[in-house]
Amino acid sequence: MAQEPQSAEGEVGSAIPDEIPTSAFGARSELSGAQLSPDGSKFALIVTRDEATYISVYDADTHELASGLNLGSELDFNWFRWAGSNRILFSMTGRHRQDLYSFSRLYSLNTETHVMYPLIGRHMALNGDDIVHIDPDGNYVLASFATRSRRPPAVWRFDLTGDERPEPVLVQPARSNIFGYIADDTGVLRIALHLSYGGRVRMRYRSDGNGDWDTVARARLDDNDTLDLWDFMGLRAGSDQGFSIGVPDGGERRVLMEFDFATGEPGDIVFQSSEEDVSTVLFDEQRNPIAIAYAGETFRREWLDPEIQEWRRQLSAALPQSRVWILDITEDRSRMLVLQEGPTDPGALYVFTPSEGRLDLFAEYRPQVPRTLLSEPSPIRYDARDGTSIHGYLTLPVGRPGENLPLIVHPHGGPFGIRDTDQYSDMVQLLANRGYAVIQPNFRGSGGYGESFELLGNGQIGRAMQDDLDDAVAYLVEQGIVDPDRVCIVGSSYGGFAAVWGAIRNPEIYRCAVSFAGVMHFERQLQHDRNFLFRRNRGRHWDRVDGDQTNFDLDDISPAVQVERLTRPVLLVHGEEDNRVPFNQYELMVDRAEDADIELETLTFPESGHGFNSAADETAYYDAVVDFLARHNPSD
Repeated sequence: MAQEPQSAEGEVGSAIPDEIPTSAFGARSELSGAQLSPDGSKFALIVTRDEATYISVYDADTHELASGLNLGSELDFNWFRWAGSNRILFSMTGRHRQDLYSFSRLYSLNTETHVMYPLIGRHMALNGDDIVHIDPDGNYVLASFATRSRRPPAVWRFDLTGDERPEPVLVQPARSNIFGYIADDTGVLRIALHLSYGGRVRMRYRSDGNGDWDTVARARLDDNDTLDLWDFMGLRAGSDQGFSIGVPDGGERRVLMEFDFATGEPGDIVFQSSEEDVSTVLFDEQRNPIAIAYAGETFRREWLDPEIQEWRRQLSAALPQSRVWILDITEDRSRMLVLQEGPTDPGALYVFTPSEGRLDLFAEYRPQVPRTLLSEPSPIRYDARDGTSIHGYLTLPVGRPGENLPLIVHPHGGPFGIRDTDQYSDMVQLLANRGYAVIQPNFRGSGGYGESFELLGNGQIGRAMQDDLDDAVAYLVEQGIVDPDRVCIVGSSYGGFAAVWGAIRNPEIYRCAVSFAGVMHFERQLQHDRNFLFRRNRGRHWDRVDGDQTNFDLDDISPAVQVERLTRPVLLVHGEEDNRVPFNQYELMVDRAEDADIELETLTFPESGHGFNSAADETAYYDAVVDFLARHNPSD
């Protein structure tokens, strides 16, 4: 049975909101990645301002800037972590040899003395930021790196007690075919992952630092059911028991299970939901689970501790306008970082001190986006033509009757295992602000709805997956919400493919299409993907696209091959630095369209990749989308 979308009648009486400038949506937040120091005296976050990136450290009591570092422009920032309460470790990526290779490196920043240095050895291969363990007091870090390319990594210890760059001390020599190590909470290496010829993986384990490495489990790289369970968590000194997230034998959804590292076998189910996949788990310093996150109609986190549950309730009462998240919490629970955000709220960061009852606003993430002008998405369900129940989100424009509206179908990327949620989206809110209804279908193959639903997508790219998008339109037309003559489709990555393919395959449904970074030729894309996949896993990846139909030809659903069938306007957009869906996908589509005398509208960004490198590029994209839709599918 289809689930009726929530009525928009409550909004009809309100005025049509003012247009929010595209620059407000393109600007993004200057702040991201907030983390408390272990003692709660400080918190750090990433600040991006005037095309510069900073690690900024603030006093948690006064909110005054205590320390910071301009990361420069030669390397790209990846992530940071606290090492004790006065030091931050962070990762940067650079490129060399005419941009043919990328390399990553670790750096240390003392937030008291402001001294920064790289954590490097005399010889290092490309990957240099693989942290195995951080001492809770911040005295040392264990990192894994190889000394030559295509050699197995060793594990090294860097002393962090001084302000001069330390020399690494070898802790674990490289072992043939061992590609990764996992340590327990005291820093003892307990798990080694072994990869041999033909894609065979072995888990080798020892109960303490003096034992022998025993092979306790085996799998192949294409055996995802087993490898998913090797998402090890909670390994503690003196114990062989930990936790893992995966689908149990005979099960349908991802659950949190006990895991016996001595045998390599999962144990009892610890937490599960009958309707939702467990997506992430938070652990305390003793590596006990303290919070479970689920991916349902709304992403949510449940705290397991009654005291934290009560604080969460009180915070929600104090900040009732949208959802409240405890973003970070100290081990002694003396201080928390709190995020308030929601579908119509880009977010605000608070500092909460429970003992004083203080809840202080630090900053709004997106003050340039007026929340009162945004539109609330509603969860809906509809039946696809084969009876499959499809879940998605419908966002209706504020101030307009909820009938005969122009529609934008907005499919997500991926496509496998990815899903849309009702979290804030710049593109969705921009389109709704311009008067469009927006539907985000979680078509078959999407994640979060159980293993069977995801497997329904195998072999269905451009076919049943596309039917699910078309059937969303049919459902909304049947409900009287959408004008069938005013429908366009806009997407990125896989969604960009689905947009162009929709215009080619079903011109009777879609008046126009917009694609950013879309796949235009699947055979060539899969050839490109093999550079990032192991041999056996690559075969599985191809099988997932092809399905079990040996007569399926990917050219039949590739826009660059089928471009002669295109009769609808298309805006094709791509970043020239895209490494995920390479720029030659765009170039091929443009060349094939010119050969077929098909006119495309095009836009490229020399410095952007699979996402936008700057607010200026993102704003220019939004401007182009709004202009394109106004000409080919006006909302008035």
